[in-house]
Amino acid sequence: MFYVSSLFLKLYPVLEVLSDHPFSSLSGSCKNRCFELVESEPPNCRCDNLCKTYNTCCSDFDEHCLKTAGDFECRKDRCGETRNEQHACHCSEDCMAKGDCCTNYRSLCKGDVPWLQEECEEIKNHECPAGFVRPPIIMLSVDGFRASYMKRGSMVIPNIEKLRSCGTHAPYMRPVYPTKTYPNLYTITTGLYPESHGIVGNSMHDPGFDANFNIRGKEKLNHRWWGGQPIWITAVKQGVKAGTFFWPLDSALKDIDKVIGQLMNGLKQMKLHRCVNIILVGDHGMEEAHCDRTEFLSSYMSNTEDIILIPGSLGRIRARNSNNSKYDAKAIVANLTCKKPDQHFKPYLKQHLPKRLHYVNNHRIEEVHLMVERKWHIARKVYESKRNHGKCGFAGDHGYDNKINSMQTIFLGYGPSFKFKTKIPPFENIELYNVMCDLLGLKPAPNNGTHGSLNQLLRAPVYIPSMHEEVCKPNPVGPVTALNDDLGCTCEDKVSYRVFSDLNKSFYMSIRKFLRTNESWLPLLFSRTA
Repeated sequence: MFYVSSLFLKLYPVLEVLSDHPFSSLSGSCKNRCFELVESEPPNCRCDNLCKTYNTCCSDFDEHCLKTAGDFECRKDRCGETRNEQHACHCSEDCMAKGDCCTNYRSLCKGDVPWLQEECEEIKNHECPAGFVRPPIIMLSVDGFRASYMKRGSMVIPNIEKLRSCGTHAPYMRPVYPTKTYPNLYTITTGLYPESHGIVGNSMHDPGFDANFNIRGKEKLNHRWWGGQPIWITAVKQGVKAGTFFWPLDSALKDIDKVIGQLMNGLKQMKLHRCVNIILVGDHGMEEAHCDRTEFLSSYMSNTEDIILIPGSLGRIRARNSNNSKYDAKAIVANLTCKKPDQHFKPYLKQHLPKRLHYVNNHRIEEVHLMVERKWHIARKVYESKRNHGKCGFAGDHGYDNKINSMQTIFLGYGPSFKFKTKIPPFENIELYNVMCDLLGLKPAPNNGTHGSLNQLLRAPVYIPSMHEEVCKPNPVGPVTALNDDLGCTCEDKVSYRVFSDLNKSFYMSIRKFLRTNESWLPLLFSRTA
């Protein structure tokens, strides 16, 4: 069993239940469809987070999806309450039997010790209820969780800190470039670089079918954009149950930590805290940024009307008209290169980008790419950055070079399959897909990760890498005397040796003479460079 949950610091579309297709849909009712990613065409009703805005909700949307009365935790005055079916969870005496208690029911109403207050426990063997073939995985992805946020410690994020200290963690996990949400979430779930899975940005254009993708548009729901095989499809294809739950949380670290605490208390209450493997990751980090730090292409180019720029923390340029024969990518790069001493971006033809970025082999990646200095933005014209009536709508951003410290994010693993109180070296997020497949007993789909590279975080690694067997064994080399090929050499051995010996002696004497007359050069000639 596998579940992915995303706690978004920004408002994004949400997805709840998947079948054997990543974008399946049911019509007429919101049962099992709450906050789905699919936007059904009329006359079908919708259950996404915008249906209220467009007045297209299914009739049972409120009943199934907005059942939040009473909050998700018990209060002391609710202990032993009369069951109220309007509540999202219950604190009544029969809630354990019915399996719908609030997550803190046992600790608040029955005196159990909350998960957070327990000492770290080394779970050497999983303890799962009957019917579990293997420990399930719950992955939680937090948008914009910069690695350095972990330094806030137990005073701010006590539940997350306990997962870190009691389980397996890395100092940071490196996201893929660009360090944007959609490319990285899909990389985590497929093990592929963006150039391989096709989600090369939060916004992109496909010249093949001449369509535009962005995170707020309907086109993102079309399966033609999404390459590779995400972990939930790998699971379903191999007979493992899977589901994903995405919901928005526009809040601070303390509120995210509270959700983690609710999850862990709920698992303990259901006797699953020694069964389930928890993976907590971020999609990317976060960097300070402001509208005042914006470069404008109009300051570098005389004509910006013939191009389309995808602006922000990185820039991608294409011709406004795909049939424009005068569009010259090389000329644009040349005209933007080293034009000002304080220039805050560097232009590239995509094939000249650093190879470590793996950001070239996809036709959705524009020919001209602008790598922007951290804390800065790129825009086409001045007016395009002032559409909020002169107000700056952000104080931070992401998308910058993935080697920058502020773009690094977190990895925490906790549960029976992860090592106890273990710190591992940093790694790239493309490696997680293979780990999840190993934990679920799945055969991974082709991916860019190195299978087995994260075995050090597992208590009992499943996949052990081995050297490929040699197809052709090397022939033993015979003694030198057995060689009868003169290799085209006609000189006699003795003559060759004498000539070489004379040259060597002459060179040695020259060095000695040089050193006697240039003693000050001795440290330079014979010391090692720093």
